[in-house]
Amino acid sequence: MVSKTQRASMITFGCLVLTVIWFVSYTLTWKVSKLHVAYPGSSLSNELLFRVPAIPLGRENNSCLVKDGESATKGPPKKQRIPKKRWERHFQQVLGRFPVNFSSEFRNPCWYEGTELQCVPYFYQLGSYKCGTTDLWDKLTQHPDVLPVAKEPHWWALRRLGYTDTPIHKDLVLHIRNETGQDDDSSVQWYLNLYKNQSVELIQKNPKLIFGDASISNLWGLGIYNWKEHFPNQTDPPIFLSDLIHAVQPTAKITVILRDPVEKLWTTYMLRRSVTQDSSTFDTYTNRLIKKAAKCESIHTPLYCAFTNEARPVSPLRNQKLYQGVFFLYLREWIEVFESKNIHVLRLEDWKSNQINELERLIKYLKLDRLPTETLTFIVSQSTTNVNKKARKRNMTMWQSTRKKLQKFYRPWNQHLSELLKDQKYRWDY
Repeated sequence: MVSKTQRASMITFGCLVLTVIWFVSYTLTWKVSKLHVAYPGSSLSNELLFRVPAIPLGRENNSCLVKDGESATKGPPKKQRIPKKRWERHFQQVLGRFPVNFSSEFRNPCWYEGTELQCVPYFYQLGSYKCGTTDLWDKLTQHPDVLPVAKEPHWWALRRLGYTDTPIHKDLVLHIRNETGQDDDSSVQWYLNLYKNQSVELIQKNPKLIFGDASISNLWGLGIYNWKEHFPNQTDPPIFLSDLIHAVQPTAKITVILRDPVEKLWTTYMLRRSVTQDSSTFDTYTNRLIKKAAKCESIHTPLYCAFTNEARPVSPLRNQKLYQGVFFLYLREWIEVFESKNIHVLRLEDWKSNQINELERLIKYLKLDRLPTETLTFIVSQSTTNVNKKARKRNMTMWQSTRKKLQKFYRPWNQHLSELLKDQKYRWDY
């Protein structure tokens, strides 16, 4: 029979053993290991990933980490959105400038400030470089109730935060800047003056009229770019442009046009001015982008890599060409706040094959009056705008080996996109 003294000794010894095991486990967890760290959805192969310090898998701000053997095809888990009450104080100059409710007198969101009418876009058209945004816009604005305002003011994602370049609409931008009386275009008043100059008077005469904003930068825009300063505990961007626009216009119409990301990257590359561009240089360019993405994802999540331009935060994401085709990461942020039922998505491939059908569907979504078949036929019979004539003239094709590399990168992301949109065609058959 075990005496009380022996029992006490056994208990003490057991506790000591458990303490040693706990200490060793804790030390090994933080030790730099050779364990591969992958992010769900990332299509970067393990050999491209770098060794990184292993981090305890239970930490909330590393929810994108995947354990060995866990499936990487489930899609990145949804991160908890920061409540509006925690971030709205950073946007008082914007949020405080818009009304809680818009006037019911107009179809377009407008309101009176005294006797002066102010208006903001009825819809936002999202897209990316060489996805057909210009052709879709030009044909949609031929509907008699859609005003053909300047397509891409880039206010929400860029000008609001100090961007002053004028790659498009230069004369209009400078005119509104002078009219607003500021050195830049960051104020809400600049944005309101932009549309006052083009559309408000017409809307007052015809309350059925609407207008939109088709700035491609809206797709990947952030609510705040110096978020690390205000949210130091966050490892990913905490506030997206979708959050901010939804706070101002919760019923805004959101339209999106996408394209096979492999073809998009190829076409965008062929727009470059260099005369040395060919299939070989594109292959080199592709390898460089994939290597750069691997380096970023060895330190950060794909979400961080897709939205962050550390070299020049407030600028078009021109150095994020590879991620610009990871539509899932961008579109998910819009769908989470506006819901998929309130967003209309189409593909450039479908737009090319049946413009009348796609235009009719878009008109219906925007709740505009239907157009006669003859009118639709006339609209779509016009020349396609903003075609990449340089690529056509060069008459070059992508190497199959390059295509396969890019398809391997985009395949899991397209899968996540098709699941998000509940439509297999967004896998683009690869």
